[in-house]
Amino acid sequence: MEMKLMEMLDNQEYLGQLYELLVMADKEFVPPLSARSSTTQQKLEGSRGDGVQAYFEQMKQQAFVLALDGKRVAGFMSFRFDHHCDYSPEGPNLYASTSVVHPDYRGQGLMKEFYRAMIREYPERAIFTRTWEENKAHMRVLEKLGFVMTARLENHRGNGIHTVYFERKSDK
Repeated sequence: MEMKLMEMLDNQEYLGQLYELLVMADKEFVPPLSARSSTTQQKLEGSRGDGVQAYFEQMKQQAFVLALDGKRVAGFMSFRFDHHCDYSPEGPNLYASTSVVHPDYRGQGLMKEFYRAMIREYPERAIFTRTWEENKAHMRVLEKLGFVMTARLENHRGNGIHTVYFERKSDK
């Protein structure tokens, strides 16, 4: 599997595959991507977006780490440069906003490799992300890579659904 870091993604073939992955994974996110108003919105509870296409349009403005199996996109992580977050003491820094792995490639460590690629390419930068507290697989990957929880927002994604923020300090 090849990991490819792209600060600007203009390859139409890759973009089409990324969109298909987003549509496929939409309802796996809490709340679904199609219900979000942006890739960085602060308030998620009760959010109302314009669908996966609107989310995708914002995501296209970000950088990407792609997992490629030949020409097939097995998964991706999008991230923003110089993003500030109130729950990240080192900001502004890299913000890993969206990651999806195709079901055929899950369980192969791709999520960990996405983060490792960012750490290798930008060792001087802190990296942060957020997820929901029940996303235990993602949280385990983060903890194995040295990320620490910086905030827990109760009921942020709805009643009983908590958002957790994680950060990994820079290597410099």
